[in-house]
This record gives sequence, structure tokens and C-alpha cells, in this order.
Amino acid sequence: MRKANQAVNKVFMPPSQMHWTDEKLASLSKEQLITLFENLQTQRESGRVTAQAAEDLARLIAERLPASALAPRQKRARSQVLLEGRVAEELAGLAAALESRYDLSSETAKQQSSGVKGFKAQTLTDRRGAARVGSSMKGGRMAIDRYISYRMRDSQASLAFLLFPDEPDASGRYVLLATDDLLDGEPLSDAYAPLATDYGWAEGSLDRMRAAPAADFAEAQERYESLIAQLAPAQV
Repeated sequence: MRKANQAVNKVFMPPSQMHWTDEKLASLSKEQLITLFENLQTQRESGRVTAQAAEDLARLIAERLPASALAPRQKRARSQVLLEGRVAEELAGLAAALESRYDLSSETAKQQSSGVKGFKAQTLTDRRGAARVGSSMKGGRMAIDRYISYRMRDSQASLAFLLFPDEPDASGRYVLLATDDLLDGEPLSDAYAPLATDYGWAEGSLDRMRAAPAADFAEAQERYESLIAQLAPAQV
């Protein structure tokens, strides 16, 4: 019988190897492929993939993505990452609260928008209930661009948190962006106009879009609910 205080020899267990087939890669989203590509060096160092396998896998991933998607990402400051997390949580919470008070279903939007040429329903959040990520942020044109948006008939209302590149975190702002029948704000500036198409606004509606920065989240959520109340019926 081994004595209680007798040392036990540790046995080295090599890390399990990664095996990515064409079928597995085809099942991944663009974001997942980018993450896998960026983690290849770490996986090589940990022994989960050989140097040759990593090169082969990098080539297979590159074939599935545009070259711009694999450009090195600028490392973000921790404060900015935390700010985006807080903003995304605030927007998702507001969206959930609004959905409990108003009928924001795609079905109702389509019914209420019958006869509007080219109408396409848009849910307030993505399919997971999270605030959407603007393509301007994915493309590096914005440091933070998280938003929620809803469309009914030929009207649209969005609430976004925007932080422009190379600006301090404190300069980030919640901005209401909506059609002129809902929001009495300023016409879109050159800074905000490119974001409009990211949010799904039609080219012909840009001259109707208005922008109004909010002082803080409390003001933003109050004003955004007033816009939604003009668009959607209350829950019964």
C-alpha cells in the first residue's frame, strides 16, 4: 500500500490534437473563422496543432474569407472592451424591456406596413437578443458601434452608442437616429451618414434621417421609448 505522504509521479499527457475538416470549417461563421485564424499561433505553441497543419488550416480559412477580414486587428484597450460590454448590456436590457411593453414582432411590422414598397421587417436586436454590431465597427471605421433598431411602414428608429477611432472613451455617446416624422433632430452629419446604410436604411430615405445625441443612457432610453411608442402598438 502506498504511504499517504509518498510522492506520486505525474504523467505528462500531451494536449489533444485539433482536427478541422472542410465540413467543420464550412459550419463556422465568419467571426468564428477569424477567431480560429487568430488563435493558430497559440494552438501551435500549446502542441494542439503542428506547424504544417497550422499552415494548411490557415490556407483553408483564407480561402473562405476576404483578405481584409484577416488583416491584423489593432489591440483594444481593456477600458474600451469593458465600455463596449457595458453598452451592449444596457442596450440589450432596454430592448427586452421595450419588447415586454410593445408589440415589436416581425409579423406585426409586416401587417402594419402592408402596401409599403420594398418593406423588410427588422427585429430590435439580433437573433440572440443582443445589441447589433455595426459593420463600421467590424471594418475598423468605428471603435464602438453597438445599436438597436426598429422599422415600421416607412419610418425607422435606431439607438446607437458610438465611439469614433482614436478618441477617448469619455467621448462616446448614445445617439438617437430616426426618420424626421419621429425625431426633430439635426440632419445627418458627414460623421453619421455612413452609418445609416449599416443600419439598413434605404438610400432614398437618408434625407429624412435625423440625429440627436443624448446626454446619458437615462435620457437615451427615455427618448428612444417615445420613438418606439409612435411606431408600435402596446402589448395587450
